[in-house]
Amino acid sequence: MRRRLIRGGFTLVELLVVIAIIGILIALLLPAVQAAREAARRSQCINNLKQLGLALHNYHDVNNSFPPSGILAGDLRIPPYPSTASAVPYHHTWLVMILPYIEQGPLYDRIDKKNRIYNVPLIGSTELAMSQQVNVLLCPSNPRLDLGKTRNMSYTNYAASEGYHWWTTAVISPGQFPEVSVTRTTDFSGIFTILQTRTVADVLDGTSNTVAVAEVNSTGYKNGPIRTCGTGVPRLDTSERVVRAAFVFTGTNGTCCESGLFRNPDGSGPSSAARWFPAGSPHVFSPTFLAAWGPNAEWPGASSLHPGGINVGLADGSVRFVTQTISYDVWIKMNGLSDGHTFDMP
Repeated sequence: MRRRLIRGGFTLVELLVVIAIIGILIALLLPAVQAAREAARRSQCINNLKQLGLALHNYHDVNNSFPPSGILAGDLRIPPYPSTASAVPYHHTWLVMILPYIEQGPLYDRIDKKNRIYNVPLIGSTELAMSQQVNVLLCPSNPRLDLGKTRNMSYTNYAASEGYHWWTTAVISPGQFPEVSVTRTTDFSGIFTILQTRTVADVLDGTSNTVAVAEVNSTGYKNGPIRTCGTGVPRLDTSERVVRAAFVFTGTNGTCCESGLFRNPDGSGPSSAARWFPAGSPHVFSPTFLAAWGPNAEWPGASSLHPGGINVGLADGSVRFVTQTISYDVWIKMNGLSDGHTFDMP
């Protein structure tokens, strides 16, 4: 009599146990994979900032100064002040000026240096100069934006420090703000204060103690009070977005826009009141930041999507990670180029 062979198989309970084990393993491994990917993105971001720091110093070697934050009118040598009605409203940014030093010489050569940057095509092309995206200006931790979300302007995740605010001086007196400890009236202007062209010799606090460039995320932050750090949340990728234009100095407030001395990037104006340019939303700001807000607080300040803080490029070309819980008193002193105060570098 033949015996039937009964093939062994998994019971339902055994299958459920295996599935549960696989699920647990995935849950354990996923954070590690995500952390590894973020570490790689953060490393690339650091490398981008190092390239920008080297480019700034190469520019300085050739031109005997760092570039200004932007050229609002006149020509690409110095920012004239005040503007005249006949002056071309250039609005070229510091990033335009360092293009040859970040391996973008061909793009720089095709930008018309005698014309404004806004809505003007590249030389010999119908493509707009302001719409040319450069990868080294983007942090890989930020989701990429198409030009439809940036008002047809290329954008950047790296902004230059204007110091405390967007006027030509940034004076704070003893006792004026409890968050800032000063024993004398102090100017907290930065390396890229508007209408100023700085040299290494101007950085009296030391290039290793002074912020030149820091991260800005692609949507900006919101809800963080002034003179605080790490108190905001990222803005939604909607009409509340504030993106930094790479090559167009748009401005909103301060000397560029409230003084009545300079026209808007499209030649309208002159502007004598705070405004967004272009009007409406989403909003576009220049590739600069203000130290009036600490990291990850509000859109005018520096910001990042790296967990816990931001990468900053110092004036000596080095890069540091600054936590979003940094003391505001330390942060503002890191951004002043000659305030004369000492602090422990984080």
